[in-house]
Amino acid sequence: MPAIDELGFDRFQRFQATAELIAGLASGQRLSILDVGGFDNALAPFLPEHDLRPWGEKVLSSGGGLSLPDGSQDVVVALDVLEHVPPGERRFFLAELGRVCRLACVVGFPIKTAEAAEALVLELTGSAWLAEHRQHGLPDPAEVEAILGGLGLAFERHPNACLPSWTAMMLLMHGVQDLGLRARISQFFNRQYAPLENREPAYRYIYVCRPSQP
Repeated sequence: MPAIDELGFDRFQRFQATAELIAGLASGQRLSILDVGGFDNALAPFLPEHDLRPWGEKVLSSGGGLSLPDGSQDVVVALDVLEHVPPGERRFFLAELGRVCRLACVVGFPIKTAEAAEALVLELTGSAWLAEHRQHGLPDPAEVEAILGGLGLAFERHPNACLPSWTAMMLLMHGVQDLGLRARISQFFNRQYAPLENREPAYRYIYVCRPSQP
């Protein structure tokens, strides 16, 4: 099994930062964590002391949202999912995360000020993921924060993935086809630089959102 720090640099950054934020919520408890959008359960090795459940189904108003009771999960996580949700559905999506969590929901997404960098990377790499980002538009933190406030969720905002480094690494990794070499590059970056990358100008913000009455 590959070492945890051989995971692609972009996923490692957001998973490691999220694990550290959840550690601050746990207070020694074993938590139930719902990972919305966690299709391959790659977050689980970062949180071995907790019970993590991936949720691969879309969370849309037309589908009725999360088929789980209110407050049934200690923590609900959605990392790099909001930008794939149509703008008109984002309030519903966030409301569902807040409804199902007991302690907090952790939401991370690339922010609107990263659009120029994403446009360059998309032009040079043809990334299907970034093409969908362009289709829906990157979330504006001010708009997201207004939604969170309207839902009665208190929040903390944390920068994640310094934008210049993210841009350079995305372009570098696109040019490397050998999977072993890609893992070595990611491992070096993850060990040497990832701890320094949670700063402005950020590619992504991660929010820790708490219900007003957990």
